[in-house]
Amino acid sequence: MRVFHPPVTAIELAVDKLKQDGLVHPEARFNHDAEHGLRREVTYRDGDLQYRLGHSSKAVEIVDAALKMLVSLEFVPSKASYDKTAFTGFHAEIKETFKGPWTSITPVMERLLYMLTAVKRPKRLVELGSFWGNTLAWFAGPCIGRVRKFAPEKIYGIDIDVEMTELARRNFAKLENCESVELIGEDAATALERIEGPIDFLYLEAKDENNNSGYLEFLKQSYNKLPRGAWVIAHDTTHWAHQADLVGYLAWVRDSHNFSESVSFDIDQFGLELSIK
Repeated sequence: MRVFHPPVTAIELAVDKLKQDGLVHPEARFNHDAEHGLRREVTYRDGDLQYRLGHSSKAVEIVDAALKMLVSLEFVPSKASYDKTAFTGFHAEIKETFKGPWTSITPVMERLLYMLTAVKRPKRLVELGSFWGNTLAWFAGPCIGRVRKFAPEKIYGIDIDVEMTELARRNFAKLENCESVELIGEDAATALERIEGPIDFLYLEAKDENNNSGYLEFLKQSYNKLPRGAWVIAHDTTHWAHQADLVGYLAWVRDSHNFSESVSFDIDQFGLELSIK
């Protein structure tokens, strides 16, 4: 298992912003290993720091560094890239058209999700826990919208909340090039039975009414539909509220018998785990 952290320059900018806002002492210093919630030091798990990191001008630098890591590990070709101008246009398009409740997807996570799909170029994308469509939009970003970069065979968004799935349909109806998107308001366990493989990019976001994930169960159910080289991403993997819940999932994807590689993107308070079969 490997861990990606944002560049120090990005963290320092967020720390400076905390100081400017009067939330920490002017002489506070960054300590990545400090316990959660300390105020005598700036801790990496501090929500105020994470918010400023995610909303800083360093988002591009953070995702560029993440891509550089993927290239260095030979997960993607040496010339792999994503169209930053297209992302800017897509970002404006989503912010203008999509409507829904609060989301935990930070600006830097939006860009990371878009970049991962852009460099993977999957044919069949599946998200479990698509809710009102916001997460699916960033996940499928290079495949949809006015400046679509490539056309996949199929994009599935599955969520047990029928009302939110209908809202997702209304949101995607406002975008161009969404003919490959199918939104299913159903329990992922039953919907997955009908989804044909191969699934070369799977996104796990589904949680129950108590905010507990079903990641491991859904991944095992999908496993035989994932070809060699398929990517699986799971959100909320570094968030304190899900640490106990995801112990089993993280152990399973980090086991070399199940996946060849697994990378934790520790870029905000929620985190993302990328596992490669």
